[in-house]
Parts: sequence; C-alpha cells; structure tokens
Amino acid sequence: MNEQITEVVKAPRERLKFIDMARSIAILLMLEGHFIGLTLGQSYRDENNLLYASWNFVRGFTAPMFFTVTGVVFVYLLTNNVQSGYFKNKRVKKGFQRSLELLFWGYALQLNIQNIVEYAQGNVSNWVYAFHVLQSIGIGISFLLLIFGLYKIIKKGGLWFYYFMAATILFSFYPYLKNLPEGTYLLNDWPLFIQNMIKGPDSVFPIIPWVAFTLYGGMVGALLNRFHEYVRKDWFPITFIGLGLALNLFGYTIFETVDLVFKYIYEDSLIDLSFNSWLYGRLGQVLIVIGILMFIEKYLNVKDSLFLKVGQNTLQIYIVHVIVLYSGIFGIGLNHIIKESLNPWQAILSAIGFITIFVIFTKYLEPLTELYQKFKSILFWPFTKMKDLIFKA
Repeated sequence: MNEQITEVVKAPRERLKFIDMARSIAILLMLEGHFIGLTLGQSYRDENNLLYASWNFVRGFTAPMFFTVTGVVFVYLLTNNVQSGYFKNKRVKKGFQRSLELLFWGYALQLNIQNIVEYAQGNVSNWVYAFHVLQSIGIGISFLLLIFGLYKIIKKGGLWFYYFMAATILFSFYPYLKNLPEGTYLLNDWPLFIQNMIKGPDSVFPIIPWVAFTLYGGMVGALLNRFHEYVRKDWFPITFIGLGLALNLFGYTIFETVDLVFKYIYEDSLIDLSFNSWLYGRLGQVLIVIGILMFIEKYLNVKDSLFLKVGQNTLQIYIVHVIVLYSGIFGIGLNHIIKESLNPWQAILSAIGFITIFVIFTKYLEPLTELYQKFKSILFWPFTKMKDLIFKA
C-alpha cells in the first residue's frame, strides 16, 4: 500500500507544451500590441483600413488570451495534487503568495519615484489606485484558490463545473455595469483602489468581466487534468476548436434566443446574454488557438526552446516592458519620446526590434536575475523593502 502511494506522489503529469506555447503567444502579442498602440500616429488609426482593423482585432484578443491561459496553467498545476489536503497542497501557498506579488507589482508600477516627495505630503495621483492587468490577475488567482477550497469542502461534482459557474455568474453582471451612464460608478464611499476593482474612474481591467476569463481558464485547466489521457487524441483538440467556432459563429443567435425565452416567461426579465456574446466570442477564439496548439505539439514534435522560455517568464517581461514603455516606477520611458509619432512601417519594424530585445532578455534572464538580486535594494528602494515585509512569512 505504501509503495502504491509513493508511486502516485512521484509520478508527475507530463508537461503540456502547448500551454507554454499559448503563454508565449500571449506575452508576445501583448508586447507587440502595446508598442504599436503607443507609437502609431493618430492619423493612421483608421478602422476602415483592413490592415489596421485586423491588427486592432488581434489586439483585442490579447487580453482574453492572457487572462484565460493564466487560469489554465495555474489550475492544471494546482490539480496535480488534488488528493492532498487544501493547505498541504504546495500550490495553494505559492498561489496566494503569487497573488500578493502580482498585486504588489501592479500598484508599484503605477508609482513614480520622482513624485515620492509629493506622495509623502499626501498628494497621490488617482492613477496609483488604478486596477490594471497584474492586479486583476492577482485577484483572479485568489478566486481560483478560494473556489478550489470550496470544492474541497463540498466534495461533489467536478472542479471544472465550479469554475464554469463562477465565471458565468461574473459574466452575467457585465451588461448591468457596462450600461451604467457615463461617469456613474459603484462603491462611491469606498477607497479608490477597492472601487476600481469593480467600477471606478480607473477600472482598466476590473474583476467583471476580466477575472471571469481567468476562471474559464481554470475550468479548462481542470478539464485538461481530469482528461489528461485523452489530450493526445485528435478528437480532444477538435472539441476545443469546434466549441470555439460555435461561440463565434452562432453565439449571438444562441444567447439572443435564450434572452427571448426569459422575456417570454417574464416580460421584465433583465437577462441580457446577447450583450455578452462578444465576451464568449473572445473566449471561443482562445479555445480555437489552444486546440490548434494541441495539434501543433502532437504533430510537430515541439521541443524545449527559447520560444517556450518566453512564456515561462511572463511576469518579469511584463514588469520590464511597463518600465520601458510607460515609465513605470522611474518616470522615464518611451511614452515621453515616441508616443503616437511613428508611421505604420516605422511602428512595425520598431515593434519587431522591441520584441527581439525581450527575447534576448529572456535568454539571459538567469544571469540578469543574479545581477538584479545584488542591486535590487538600490534600484527599487523602498519598494523591495515593502515586498520583503509582505513575503517575510
């Protein structure tokens, strides 16, 4: 009996490289989208131009991809040890630490050390309290962990269904929040950093709808773990691609029909699923990409590479790119030099160079990390002091 238990514990799940591929695609799309979005001149932003419209469409896909894949990766790793107790699962503790780390860096990147005297005098810009990508992903990971804990308590049904229900509930509130009059916010008497999590003046990536993408990703991660032995079967990625196509081709019609049924039953029904069809369309596009990557991994014999390593270091890349592009922390960045000043060809070629620099950065990340550890107390004081206190325990 003891031998059997030892064998189960020591047998790790096979690494699914298509997940790392998805992470790499997401972070590279983000780098490209942010760079061109920052530098392209306003006169070239014409929605009637097919190339610009296509680029803008892909740019809109990046955030859903980023949030969803985060949930896939986290829950797939979390459920590798689903039999153990909640707090005995090392991924739980690491997950909460990661959540705090993301919140820390999210708000730290919105600070400017050049304004530290003003901060000390109480003159803090509202932007410091904005709810952006890292904060939203950090809260999303906490949601994933709390729902996992609920699943461990109830011990009924599949974990994927818990994430599915939670994500669907969050999406269902989106029409109400989106249709509020311009300038109308919720939780007006609450601190700004909390208000912006829901609906505030600087809610860039609020919990609704963005955390829902992370929860749907958690659903996918749980399914990948549960049906791990079928991932290499052709029907498995075909299912992802088929569902994704259905959400894009027929999603609006399906949701509109459901809305009409509810209105037939109750004339004053507030159900408005058709308003959310674009959210499910984006989710469907992510599922299509994941399905295609499953096929690529299976038939092209994908091996460990620098491309995969890029996807394994998304946080470091994100932090540095915000500092370089948007003057995070130090108040010096490209946004002060080439904002909306390039033509399309200049923006494209510069974006390629920008991405190349980050790929090289990833290649030499380990020695750079060692160098950073030696000088971080000087570079990021007092932010690192605050981080050390948070993670001291």
